[in-house]
Amino acid sequence: MKQPSPTSRETVPAVLMITTPTARKDEEEDRTNEMTSLLDTAHRSVVGQLLQHVDKPIGATYIGSGKIDELARLVAERGAEEIYFDCPLSPRQQGNIQEVTKCAVYDYEWLILEIFAANARTEEAKLAVELARAVYLKGRLRRMWTHLDRQRAGGGPGGSGFLTGTGEKQIEMDRRQVRERIQNLKEKLEMIAGRRERVVAGRNECFKIALVGYTNSGKSTLMNALTAAGVHAENRLFATLDTRTARLPLERHHNAVLSDTVGFIRDLPHGLIASFHATLSEVREADLLLHVVDSSSHAMEQQIGAVEGVLTQIGADEVPAIVVFNKSDCAYSRTLVGSCKKRYRNAVSLSALTGAGIPELQEAISQVIDRRQTRLIVRFSAGDGALSAFVRSRARVEDEQYEGDEASLTIVADEMVQTELRSRPGLAVSLA
Repeated sequence: MKQPSPTSRETVPAVLMITTPTARKDEEEDRTNEMTSLLDTAHRSVVGQLLQHVDKPIGATYIGSGKIDELARLVAERGAEEIYFDCPLSPRQQGNIQEVTKCAVYDYEWLILEIFAANARTEEAKLAVELARAVYLKGRLRRMWTHLDRQRAGGGPGGSGFLTGTGEKQIEMDRRQVRERIQNLKEKLEMIAGRRERVVAGRNECFKIALVGYTNSGKSTLMNALTAAGVHAENRLFATLDTRTARLPLERHHNAVLSDTVGFIRDLPHGLIASFHATLSEVREADLLLHVVDSSSHAMEQQIGAVEGVLTQIGADEVPAIVVFNKSDCAYSRTLVGSCKKRYRNAVSLSALTGAGIPELQEAISQVIDRRQTRLIVRFSAGDGALSAFVRSRARVEDEQYEGDEASLTIVADEMVQTELRSRPGLAVSLA
């Protein structure tokens, strides 16, 4: 496989280690391309890469000793400053590989955490990422101090490996500080979660729609195409981490809101999912999901599976969804898109960039809302302007009649609005 071009001064030279199992050999190219894109997002330039089919990881080093020696030679030849694995590594494995290669070693989870940290903008996103990083580093403190003690003792890679008293004390101090910081971050995020729950609860009169999808599938571009939100949209992995909500204008419905959420990726670290629990509540509490798929990617099916896996993890797999095959203007295979669309009852093809297919999606959303609504007749005093405004703000009025001092409106409303209307004093509600 052709090697990427050498790094520029603005990026850090890195070697990429791909560890695809033999049974998934057909995913090697997709895996390599995705890792290269992730590294590019993190301002790392791949100056070399190695592949080993790992069916059963080796406990001490994950990959074989021969491959580690090859990795060390490649690092020296290419002048790499870092090594990135496409899989999780234990602290022991990470430390052992570093000792042989004399190079900083990072795993897939840390790479994702670093990208999230760089892209977090709101207080909530920053706290969530810091919490995930703290939990990740907590288990690696001993390995870090063992490395420092060996250097102090002059033992080098072949040193005794025993911690001095200073190192042991420092580990305990660091662990205590990390534990306290983790607890502090959790408390802050719980406060924010409480505020978010109140905000979401305040939208009870609205039909809540959430955008979900693989990172860089075009969710933010679609958000802008459907609303006047003006969210940041960029052709880059994890360009958006912060949730943004805006009114969704629909011809027949006036109470729909749309939220853009963080993008997913395969093997999304559990720590991040836990840390972003409050943010992902927008997905769990939604009435409808728009699952945005990048139809220009030949890994489309794998990406769909990864998103569905995360939805199951966060308890949102039962939320009704419309699958939106985005980027139809540059689809990898229209035959593949057509085949995938047949698997879903609700599916739409469109291009959020050009606007083609947007009316079809708006109609599909409206039909979902229609199925959850009922025609009602509401009667109230014709002189009660406040009550009339309240009804019109909550439901779609199909007809209105006036007889004497009484107003009679035929409306269409969903179950939530019906409950709200029935509890309103001075308003009589019956089926049309």
